[in-house]
Amino acid sequence: MARASVVLTLVACGEPTDDDGGAQTASATVSDGPDDAPDDAPDDVPDDAPDDAPDDAPDDGPDDGPDDGPDDGPDDGPDDGPDDGPDPTDSGDGTTGTADCAPRPTPDPAWIADYQDGIVATLTGVQPTPQGVTLGVRQSQSQRDAAGDYLLDELAALGLETHEHVYSKTGRNVFATLPATHGGEDVYVIGAHFDTVPSSPGANDNATGVAMVLSVARYLSEIECRSANVIVVVFDEEEIGLVGSFAFATWLAEQNLPVVAVHTIDQMGWDSDGDRTIELERADAGLFELYEAAEADLSITIPLIPTNTGFTDHVSFRELGFAAVGLTEEFVSGDTTRHYHLSTDVYDTVDLEYLRSTTILTHEVFGRLVDPG
Repeated sequence: MARASVVLTLVACGEPTDDDGGAQTASATVSDGPDDAPDDAPDDVPDDAPDDAPDDAPDDGPDDGPDDGPDDGPDDGPDDGPDDGPDPTDSGDGTTGTADCAPRPTPDPAWIADYQDGIVATLTGVQPTPQGVTLGVRQSQSQRDAAGDYLLDELAALGLETHEHVYSKTGRNVFATLPATHGGEDVYVIGAHFDTVPSSPGANDNATGVAMVLSVARYLSEIECRSANVIVVVFDEEEIGLVGSFAFATWLAEQNLPVVAVHTIDQMGWDSDGDRTIELERADAGLFELYEAAEADLSITIPLIPTNTGFTDHVSFRELGFAAVGLTEEFVSGDTTRHYHLSTDVYDTVDLEYLRSTTILTHEVFGRLVDPG
């Protein structure tokens, strides 16, 4: 039996605060189908496939994800899909914000290095969570549940309304919404998977991607006036076949929201030659140019390389009709971690300065999307 769904209302700029003066937040469960993991997840991703195409596989991986994915999501899910999930375009009481908006903050905030360091260290078990739980390998259900709880708390600590997308007895995505503060309807999604393969603490794959997503959430929460809505999400069960992202893409399609594009991050912590280069995987129309324009305005140089890599979360969304792009280190170009899916993928192997530079670029990209200036 699926868990009960809850009607959710988003917090907008200028809404009531709690008794302590902080923004009101909530955590609720959103359910969209059967307890078992969907049996129609991408067929072209083997259960033990890596996040990205293997070195000796064609660069273009699957054409665009599963050819035989479901027409309407899981057959045994609700007939009309979940109609009570969160609507990122709903500003609650209709508050429209103010015309007197502060300038968009710098994409290189002072907190970024320490914040990302703490997230990667916590996910890999170098330090415990604030609740005293030691994480590390995030493969079994209990390990993934503990990591998901930590990430819910981290998103809530940013003042965001958090949600659990429970799609099976074993799988749960975690997400939060940042609504537009003055009337925008467009929705952008940014996400990364948080699970690992057995025996690996997954520092590069994919604590780095999670740290980047949480950083974007924190940065956007500091932008006073936003003209677009953003969903930040961390996916479960990527390592067994993109299960969590496929379930979330299916749920998202059922919401009929005006989603402009989905951006996913997988492995962003290796840069042995120090050139800051990143790869943009299968960037749909206009998305590579979006990152190019943002990079041109930064004070640092970040070379961008287009690739045709699949086998990671952006594939799930494109198959269901969403424009998408994946961000990663130089996987195809060869400057990629030597510790992929190994027990040696630990905190000490992550290049946090490289993660920071890539995050600065992504801050700039999403800052432009929600506050064009």
